[in-house]
Amino acid sequence: MAQQQQFDWRRHNGATINLLLNNHPWSQAMREMVADFTARTGIRTRLEIFNEEQFRARLTTLMQARSPDVDVFMSLPTREGAVFQRAGWYADLTPLLHDPTQTAPDFNYEDFGQALREAETVGGKLIGLPINIEGPLFYWRRDIFRNCGIEEPRAVEDIPAAADRLKSCDAARQAGMQHAWDARGLRGAIPYALAGFVYNLGGDFRTPDGKPGLCQPATLRGIEIYASLLRDHGPPGALNHTFTQVVELLGQGRIAMTHESSNEFANIMRFPHRAEDLGVKPLPPGRETGISKPVVIGWGLSVSAHSRQKPAAWTFLQWATSTEVQTRLVQAGVAPPRASVFNGQEFRTWAEAQPIRRAWADALVTIARTGTGTYQSPTDRVPEARDIIGNAVQQVVLGRANAHDAACSADAELARLQ
Repeated sequence: MAQQQQFDWRRHNGATINLLLNNHPWSQAMREMVADFTARTGIRTRLEIFNEEQFRARLTTLMQARSPDVDVFMSLPTREGAVFQRAGWYADLTPLLHDPTQTAPDFNYEDFGQALREAETVGGKLIGLPINIEGPLFYWRRDIFRNCGIEEPRAVEDIPAAADRLKSCDAARQAGMQHAWDARGLRGAIPYALAGFVYNLGGDFRTPDGKPGLCQPATLRGIEIYASLLRDHGPPGALNHTFTQVVELLGQGRIAMTHESSNEFANIMRFPHRAEDLGVKPLPPGRETGISKPVVIGWGLSVSAHSRQKPAAWTFLQWATSTEVQTRLVQAGVAPPRASVFNGQEFRTWAEAQPIRRAWADALVTIARTGTGTYQSPTDRVPEARDIIGNAVQQVVLGRANAHDAACSADAELARLQ
């Protein structure tokens, strides 16, 4: 009881905090909810949401200037955690977490999965709180497959064969399909969707002794399949596509298959008929390997080391990641990182309302249990590494190099980042 008396949601009444967010289903839902935070705490918010490239550019500008004009920002620790920590951008939240006057007694930090907590801890310091779990999933048009007499892909090797058959199927074209496949083709975005192909076929982005490993035979096979799907079955301009274009094409019914983020589920479901005719699951395993090793990541909320409102910002982080708020975010298709919410009655009721929701929820359970957050060669310079990997795939798609030559050349570049 004494601890409950020490914490007060309105302790920082009258403060104003600046939120800098990436364009994301979580952020869009939060735009509609921040008024509730102000009503509860008395803390006002200034919220900015940018597409990812602009978001990162603005964050970099503000942080390099040591500006106090951002208090809370989104961060993807598997991508930039080590680099941002070394640059001194993150406030260490550990003291606030353990301060009973600043942390609600029912916050229950342990409710976040261990892997998510570990991802938000860099150098022994708590750099943020998780706001979601996500990873790429395999989406396919069940109705088109059925009408074309094509079986659901059970192995990753089945996907190119299915694409070949879809390409010549009249029923697919009559249903509005223009291309059998699309996926991320933009250089820095490719590794996120590529990795499942590499891992499931037995490949890796590193060698057993820790060196860049794109040139390994199984990794080459994953690159070849991913590149050939884009080249032979993707739409024109696919090398400029990231999730926004892929989701639009899938939602409009113009493609029959993709490997795209679980986090885009709610956006896809907004299109007519997709809830009835789509299937969703983790990328099928390798036929020969039996391996299913998906990517799983989670965005987090961090507090700027240069903020002058750290306790008020921490109050926002607690509210935004609370059981109550995460339960509401489920309706926006945001997969909750809290075990109590994921296993709770509200989420279960929501998932059981439609078969595709249940399939999506089951897929998230699988990727959370079996997935990895690493989808580049070993280095702290993650964005650069992913650009190099993506460029190698693009060269194969464009026919400028075969997979072996492009991958081996990329390995030499990647070695210089170590």
